[in-house]
Amino acid sequence: MVRRAKLIAPLALLPGLLAATEAAADELSSTRSQPLAEVSHAVELRIDEGLAIYTVRRTFANTGTIADEAQLDIDLPTGAAVTGLRIRARDRWYSADLLEAEEAAEKYRELTSLGAWRPKDPALMQWVWADRMHLQVFPVLPGKTSTVEYTLTAPLHYRAGKYLLSYPRFVAESGSQRPLAEPQIRIDPGHGDLTTTILIDGKPAAPDTPVVLGPPQSRPWIGEGSPSPAASYASSRLEVAQTGTAKAAKLWVDIDHTYSGDLQLELVTPAGRRLFVADFKSSENDVHSSFDVDLGEETPIAGDWHLVVSDHAGLDVGTLDAWSLELAAGPPPSSVKFRRLTASDVPVFIPDAPQGGGTESLAIFEVEPPTIRDVEARFGRVVVDAAINFLRLEVEAAPQLRELPRRASVVFVVDGSRSAPSVSAQIDVAKAYMAHVSDAEAEVVVFRRHAERLSESFLPGDDLWSALALAEKSGALRPGNGSHLERGLEAAAAALQGRRGPKRIVLLTDGLVRSRFADDDAVRALRGAPRGTITHIVIPRESASETRLFRDDAHPLASIPEASGGVLYGLESHDWSAHKELSPAVLGLVRPIGIDNFEVLRGQGQLADAPAPPETLREGTAYGFMAKDRFAPRQVVLQGKIWGRSFRRIVRADRRFSDATAAFVFSEDEHHDLSPEQMMTVAMRGRAVSPVTSYLAVEPGVRPMLIGLEGTGDGGGGYGEGSIGLGSLGLLGHGSGPPRRAWTLPELMAAGISACVAEHKPEPEWSVDLKVETTLQEIVDVIAADRPSDLERCVLEAAWAVELTWNFSDERRTYPLRLGPANAGGPIPTPSPSAKP
Repeated sequence: MVRRAKLIAPLALLPGLLAATEAAADELSSTRSQPLAEVSHAVELRIDEGLAIYTVRRTFANTGTIADEAQLDIDLPTGAAVTGLRIRARDRWYSADLLEAEEAAEKYRELTSLGAWRPKDPALMQWVWADRMHLQVFPVLPGKTSTVEYTLTAPLHYRAGKYLLSYPRFVAESGSQRPLAEPQIRIDPGHGDLTTTILIDGKPAAPDTPVVLGPPQSRPWIGEGSPSPAASYASSRLEVAQTGTAKAAKLWVDIDHTYSGDLQLELVTPAGRRLFVADFKSSENDVHSSFDVDLGEETPIAGDWHLVVSDHAGLDVGTLDAWSLELAAGPPPSSVKFRRLTASDVPVFIPDAPQGGGTESLAIFEVEPPTIRDVEARFGRVVVDAAINFLRLEVEAAPQLRELPRRASVVFVVDGSRSAPSVSAQIDVAKAYMAHVSDAEAEVVVFRRHAERLSESFLPGDDLWSALALAEKSGALRPGNGSHLERGLEAAAAALQGRRGPKRIVLLTDGLVRSRFADDDAVRALRGAPRGTITHIVIPRESASETRLFRDDAHPLASIPEASGGVLYGLESHDWSAHKELSPAVLGLVRPIGIDNFEVLRGQGQLADAPAPPETLREGTAYGFMAKDRFAPRQVVLQGKIWGRSFRRIVRADRRFSDATAAFVFSEDEHHDLSPEQMMTVAMRGRAVSPVTSYLAVEPGVRPMLIGLEGTGDGGGGYGEGSIGLGSLGLLGHGSGPPRRAWTLPELMAAGISACVAEHKPEPEWSVDLKVETTLQEIVDVIAADRPSDLERCVLEAAWAVELTWNFSDERRTYPLRLGPANAGGPIPTPSPSAKP
């Protein structure tokens, strides 16, 4: 855990710098009060093997009359460590040595003071804080310039399929004449060509082309009130498509920050109300917490919710890595809760305070990554001693996990049974699917007790919907008994024979099959499909207010699609005809969009500080951790599922990334439980400036001996397409109300039994034994004797023909029946087959 008090002692060694540490952005000062100014600030940002390397070159000019020392407080990009320094003498560069901090400070004093030492011109880079360094350069001669170059190594953040990086801007205070140059940045992606996407503050930029980072533009204020000039702000948006109202919320937040006591959280409702959530009277790092939020009044939930993170003190920066929100109709423990939703526009950088006027002082860079197959991953390990190790893992899912299939052939197998969702709703799912693959051709198979191909040919979407409208008029889509989905799959497999290109089967069903059904029946049916055919099963369910697709590996039918590399999904919707919502929800049926059941196996031992990985690593998102642990495995294993296929990747510790991990121990403020000796071990491994190390660069001096600095003992230190008219659109039911009477099965079969007796003329004391299994208002199975007589076969068919009435409401029930002469004749019911009580 990180505590600010642990760094106060080193600051006391530098009393001249304490005032500067409270200011925002870079600060340039001169020791002898000469008019020093920065005339150039050039930054080259290169992405190299999973690391961001900033090469920063700064030139200072002296328009005064005597030599002076430039002192520069430097704000660092988020997460960056100083890993190199050099100075230039004429056309030659001299690289710095990484030394123990007090040793470097003492040598700098010797080299810059008057005395008998051979004159040399040094530069000293010292630690102030995790995100702030102090640079001293001597001398800057009158009428001359002095140039220094330092190297920063930073981790790559990742958002929406692009690398995300930052750099502090030049932020001029109102009315001030700060002698600093605006940074000019040049970004080298390390891959691609001139078409590689680079965005600087959301605007396109060409690779390897200088861009000046001018003053920031004020961002629109979110919600009521106004910003504090003493705070900086970062926000993230979460769109809620659900309808309804809430009076309470549960908020989960993950923030990576070097001092949580600087921060405050607010939740902004779609109406703009700002609700205080928390501030943190703590000196610890990071925020990984949940919060109960009382909304105070009935609040409509549909629209954009914002989480606002504000920073109210200088010296620390971080990122809002993740947050999610669950809304409830009443205070805890409310029984009416809306589904937990997670923001997708993270991470978001949290700039340091104060920034003034609510402006953003960080320039944000987005860079297209190189081609990623599934994931890009890096693992680093730093062994400090027998009991302390630092581990860092970074995993980035490809911006697009798989491409859309081209010229695909798709068979939609729809459930025409009486207990299933309306065929209209199922066709709406097919429409939403086809909206993603406009060049695909499709066919529809409807199954009940038997299966039927409706068009007998593959058609483009519009033609298929027209054919289905004609099928509806002919009665081919009327609900019936039986859920023999294996026969639907068998028909689909046969239809795909001879088709070229990608082949898909999407079976929609309520999942209520007969008890005698075995998954192997369906798997065998799919063996008749062409090689490479992928099958998904979708179980639509009614939702009160939202549309979402979710994997359900625990479902009894899940092994059927898995055998072909597919998945069983649940699909919830509150309006199946709302294609604007349904189409993006079903994209995961068309192509894989995430690695499901994602796990990180870390070898022996558990990492107490490592956050749990997401259940699904979605494309374009990242997972990672920086942890201290007793164990130092040389590799980790990533595993999961891409649709029905297993994914596994071994990620071995890389020496270069391990060195960078050592540097990040300091830039991410993870060093406070280390002794000075342990810090020295880590800093030397990472070649980084730290509380115990500084860079000292020395070039041969040509200055006169009498321009040394007097009394500089304090100078150093360690610091949609519309309906096709397929009936009413309800997830369950096709009728309008229950009859007055609750009918029994024998009564409903009476007319059919009479017809069988008339046809087969059995003995006067005949009897037939049947077992009838129902699911809701559907007869899903009828079981007769092993070798049925003609009469028994006829009565069995009469049972299959029955339309159950409203009183058959059990999800599953079996009725043993012994039928005889007393069951023939009797009243003929007029049932309302799909009405629900």
